[in-house]
Amino acid sequence: MTRKPIFAALCAASLLSLAACGEDTSGEAEAGEDVSQQTVAALLDDADGVDIVTDVMGSSGLQAVFDGNAAYTVFAPTDAAFEEFDIPVEGEETRAARIAILREHIVPGYLSRDDIVAAIGRSGGSVEMETMGSNTLTFSGDADELTVTSSDGSSATLTGQALSGVNGAVFPIDGVLKSLDAPG
Repeated sequence: MTRKPIFAALCAASLLSLAACGEDTSGEAEAGEDVSQQTVAALLDDADGVDIVTDVMGSSGLQAVFDGNAAYTVFAPTDAAFEEFDIPVEGEETRAARIAILREHIVPGYLSRDDIVAAIGRSGGSVEMETMGSNTLTFSGDADELTVTSSDGSSATLTGQALSGVNGAVFPIDGVLKSLDAPG
């Protein structure tokens, strides 16, 4: 299938163009966003309304990954979104499922809202990104309202302010993006 090589080339080009963003020492991201000196893990710890994502990260050991040097963008379902999702968020028996679901919300690289909107504009309507799991996320919309749709058809809207840190960004979303194999 030719989508994979095209996507890989697009990601490589995007990551190269985004490399300069990491060198911004002014403390300002694109469009005036504040860039924190915190890691993605610390951003999630301090963010309001994403406690379940933070708990899953801590109980799974993923917090150490998000404290590292590699860049990630996390599309973090709000606690309200998880409450509507039909899977227990506590207990050892569902730990693997929670981790798998969280991986479907993470893309490699440091993306801003402006990066996503610009990619949508260049593509003429939508842009796809591969997650750290098995999903392909499709983004559509504009600067005012961005929608992300999972390869299984579940979708969410980016809500609130994106949080930008030294190794990535966190976008609160109002839904849980399931993978094809995820329960719920």
